[in-house]
Amino acid sequence: MLMEMLRYTSATIQQEILDLMAFNVQKAIRNEIGDAKFCLIVDESRDESKKEQMALVVRFVDKDGFVRERFLDLIHVNDTYSRNS
Repeated sequence: MLMEMLRYTSATIQQEILDLMAFNVQKAIRNEIGDAKFCLIVDESRDESKKEQMALVVRFVDKDGFVRERFLDLIHVNDTYSRNS
């Protein structure tokens, strides 16, 4: 186990690296958007293993006037049923 961690091959270390990379990418996207108006696009679908996944995409107009879209996250959804309040 120690040798795996030293080589960055353990699942825990790999997940930590991925989480840090995702955080940095999302931070860069937030900086790119800045104070611009944006909309959030949310789409849900079921994958091959019948698990519900929700994709989050942000669309905004950049400083040069071009419409941009950036993928933010893919989230596992436990429950897709609506509830009455």
